Amino acid sequence: MKKYTFSLFVVIAMFLTFLPDFHINAAGENEPVVITDRFEEMDLSNRLELYIDRKDLTPDEIAKKSDAFAPLSESDPSGDISEAVYWLKVSFTNASPAEKELLLEVEKPHLSSVTLYSLAGDELSEDETIGYQYPFNQRDYKHRNLVFDLQLEPEASSTYFLKVKTDSFFQAPVTLWDPIAFSEENYQHQSILGLFYGIMFALVVYNLFLFLSLKEKSYLYYILFVAGFTMIQAIWDGFAFQYIWGDFPWWALRSNSFFILWSALFALLFAQHFLRLKESAPALDKAVRLFIGVSILSLFLPFIVEIGLMTMTATVFATVVILFLIFVAFRVRAETRAARFYLISWACLFAGTLLNILAAYQVLPLNQFTLYAPKFGAAVEVLVLSLGLADKINRMRKEKEYETKKYYAQTLLQNARKRMSATSELESLSKESLRCLMEITQFDKGFYLQKNGARWKVLSKVNVPAVLEKYYIEQFVSFQNGDAFGLDTVEGSTFTVPISHKNHQGRFVLWSKKEEVDLSMMDTLLPAFVEQFTSFVDEKEAFDELKMSATQDDLTKMLNRKYFLEKVNDMYVETEPASLLLMDIDHFKDINDTYGHIIGDRAIAFAADLIKKVFDEIGIVGRFGGEEFIVFLENTNGKQALGWSNLLLEVFRQEGMELEDGAVIFLTISIGYSSSRPESFLTIDQMIQTADEQLYKAKKNGRNQVSVMTHE
Repeated sequence: MKKYTFSLFVVIAMFLTFLPDFHINAAGENEPVVITDRFEEMDLSNRLELYIDRKDLTPDEIAKKSDAFAPLSESDPSGDISEAVYWLKVSFTNASPAEKELLLEVEKPHLSSVTLYSLAGDELSEDETIGYQYPFNQRDYKHRNLVFDLQLEPEASSTYFLKVKTDSFFQAPVTLWDPIAFSEENYQHQSILGLFYGIMFALVVYNLFLFLSLKEKSYLYYILFVAGFTMIQAIWDGFAFQYIWGDFPWWALRSNSFFILWSALFALLFAQHFLRLKESAPALDKAVRLFIGVSILSLFLPFIVEIGLMTMTATVFATVVILFLIFVAFRVRAETRAARFYLISWACLFAGTLLNILAAYQVLPLNQFTLYAPKFGAAVEVLVLSLGLADKINRMRKEKEYETKKYYAQTLLQNARKRMSATSELESLSKESLRCLMEITQFDKGFYLQKNGARWKVLSKVNVPAVLEKYYIEQFVSFQNGDAFGLDTVEGSTFTVPISHKNHQGRFVLWSKKEEVDLSMMDTLLPAFVEQFTSFVDEKEAFDELKMSATQDDLTKMLNRKYFLEKVNDMYVETEPASLLLMDIDHFKDINDTYGHIIGDRAIAFAADLIKKVFDEIGIVGRFGGEEFIVFLENTNGKQALGWSNLLLEVFRQEGMELEDGAVIFLTISIGYSSSRPESFLTIDQMIQTADEQLYKAKKNGRNQVSVMTHE
């Protein structure tokens, strides 16, 4: 940022510095200016002769020193501040046969006193005296600059003298005008200057509204700075004396230095608050405070110090302040967008002001560009700053909208947390979380996928039709696998939130018909959402583990006998058909005796896996004790139960348990079961008793078989 600001500063300075001086060069400085019928305008800067009077000579004595005058371009007193009187001389020859009425304009409105003399013989005759020392209404020609009427006799030569006294820098941009050309040029200048002051006034009003709305001190200090800077321009342009304090010459003479110090003061205050120097650069803040103190005290000096000395002091102080503020701006690296706009705008203003001051010091030539450089810099500053302020307001609006949305989203998260805390099922938990995400993002459909092994399954869904469920899963899996086709083939926008917590792998997948969606707040809310969801998953898994340890058999991962009976008794309806199977591993004692208890435990687990393989999807399975297992089949009659029992026997015949040495053991089981019909009104205990009797019968009949007694 520093590099770009400095580059802009240098480019503007070099551009304005090396532009040519637009003074019109005449043929000879000592020769009279020839006025023809077609004359419209002439810059007299290179046709004037100068004599510096340090002895307070009378006009007649000056008339006798005509030979002591030297070309102004050779004397070059511009930028001097002294008590000397500056005499300018110029001669005109009217080549026209008619009398010529012209206007002599001095484009330095805040000169203290300028008197026009005409040479009559060997004596000087005073025509008019105007300047800041005299009320504006005394002028014959009411104009912001110092303008004199000239009457040139036909085909005759005339010599005029200007007696100049100044309490500020001496500069003498003098132009001779035809009245009509002057009016046209004045109209153009007035339009340009009116535009400039209109922009500055609008800037003050605009920032005033911002200050009243935001109560930010930076805006107040900036308003006061812009107001002071605009007043300086009005003083230099002559408008302040013409329209505001034309009847108060005493104040007019002191106003220039006062508003220079005023602008320096509030430029310092603005920089201190806007750049937050107290926090970002404490050492610079102390230096700025010192400058501020000096500025406040200096505001009283224009009323007590000699005007010329005060003008020089104020100008030097303002120059130091400008250079110091540029140094501060480059030292403090403000990274915000608003700071970038402000640094660029201030660089433009500083460049224009510095060029004008350098012209006052004679470092640069005084021309239209250096004269109006502060206005150009101020106009560019206003443009850049307006863009910066508009950008800041827009960002503030967006930040406000963002905070509103964020508050709304946080409220949704809190409400969702309450609902999630009331459920212990992962399906319900994921569904509540899914709804919360959809409300925050304004997506219209979504589901939660859980990964089991290599497969994804839908655990919960919202607004997803069953007919499209498989399609969406296929699209998601395709996308996860990196295929060319995937979620991109789904019209609209897709948003996924991966969940990975211990043994749990899941994905929230949301879709919207909109091509563009605002997910900006998710950067801050998503971590909280994921943390909230995973904490509930963690709680549920801990609860499930606790529940599993209380309800499941550690070896077989089946329901233990106690929980099996509780669950079956809760779900059993005596008026509906049901079947209950008891099964026992055949010759289990021989397995323990032959292979040991470790292999015996493996045999029990292996048998449990085969039983779950057959009955897990259709019934409730549990370990009844030792090598015995129990199965409850709801809405299953005796014939159906017999079919499932024979299927289980066949599975045991087909699948064997492989040992570490490669040997395979084929286990067999005996099954006894009992079935009830709706009118039998059997209890679970009665059905267990019957099944146990049938199991004993199956073993007695040779094992590896099923025995049945039905109550149908």
